[in-house]
Amino acid sequence: MKVFEHLPHIDFMKYKGIALAISWGLILACFLWIHPWKGADAHVKLGMQFTGGIDMMVAFKGDVHQDKLREALREGGVQDAGVVAYTDKPGTSVFSIKVKAKKGQDEKDSSAQIKQITDALKGMDATAASDHRADLNTESVGVMVDTWVKTNPLGVQGDETDRTKAYEPWVDKITKAREKFSPMTSYSQLPADLPAQLRASIEKDYRLGTLSILKNESFSPSISGEWTWKTLKAVFWAMGAILVYVIFRFTVSFSVGGIVALIHDILMALGLFVLFGFEFSVPVVASFLILMGYSMADTIVVFDRIRENSHKPEYRRVDITKLVNDSINQTLSRTILTSLSVLFVAFCLFVWGGHALRDLSFPIFVGVITGTYSSIFIASPVVVYWDHWFGGKDKFKQHSHPH
Repeated sequence: MKVFEHLPHIDFMKYKGIALAISWGLILACFLWIHPWKGADAHVKLGMQFTGGIDMMVAFKGDVHQDKLREALREGGVQDAGVVAYTDKPGTSVFSIKVKAKKGQDEKDSSAQIKQITDALKGMDATAASDHRADLNTESVGVMVDTWVKTNPLGVQGDETDRTKAYEPWVDKITKAREKFSPMTSYSQLPADLPAQLRASIEKDYRLGTLSILKNESFSPSISGEWTWKTLKAVFWAMGAILVYVIFRFTVSFSVGGIVALIHDILMALGLFVLFGFEFSVPVVASFLILMGYSMADTIVVFDRIRENSHKPEYRRVDITKLVNDSINQTLSRTILTSLSVLFVAFCLFVWGGHALRDLSFPIFVGVITGTYSSIFIASPVVVYWDHWFGGKDKFKQHSHPH
């Protein structure tokens, strides 16, 4: 931390025009590539929460090619599935399978389509041809519980409800074990405390296939529309609350600077997010809300120092540019330390968090960078320009009154 205590004094406002031009030019270039005015044909990936459909994540033991999976789905009657391959761990092939909902599709149609996809995937399991037992890696929790309730290998006393309560915890443990290994390849991977009767029942009735279903979600078009509206409302309410706070907390020049910086950060993160091909989902929207909060928090720290310095005797007669420059430099060490701390966490999530956290962590990672940058090169220059062009009665008092 001592490294940042004696930073050189930098004339940030000298480069304000160049910084503003580069930032807004980059945002414009991103949105020209995205084509948001084309609606459904724009280069924007929306998750199934917003479009409706089936979202599955599956894993195969061994090397399975993406084209082979697409071919199996087509042969199984699933023609329009989107398949994306992920590299998670050696010896395992992980895929994301997405099928958009058709107009008027209901829950019953979705269930039938999920079964169709699952059957097509099971057909790729080489062990199924030689062993016709059910696959432990893909067996549903409900079927396992029902089977043990009927056969009652532990000899549990009582009615069906009592037996269900006895077997459900063991099925949950088995489910967690197969999620951990994805898929299980040996019966030794079963929970160590699993009763011998249940272990014997599993080894007798189930084979260990090469397929594991990591995620299986279905969203109807009506629910997706509701989620979209609620998500947009959350964003608008958050932005509105932030803007109202800034307007009442600071003078007009500060308010305009804060609002412009906030809009800049959101547009920059949105543009880069789409440009790099990430997919929007409800958790991703939550990360954009975090971005908004961080961006404004960093800007307010700089603004607070500017206002604090404006009341000091040594700044009564100085130009607004010097006041802003000195204030930025005085808060620079704090800004660097705070930003780097958050940036390291976001970077670790992005690099080592796996595909599940990559889309979520990218807006936070970009937001920390743009939020720090915009506090210095967007919000502060806007305050300077506003004071020069439209200051009038709103100019800082030190400009017109000697101490």
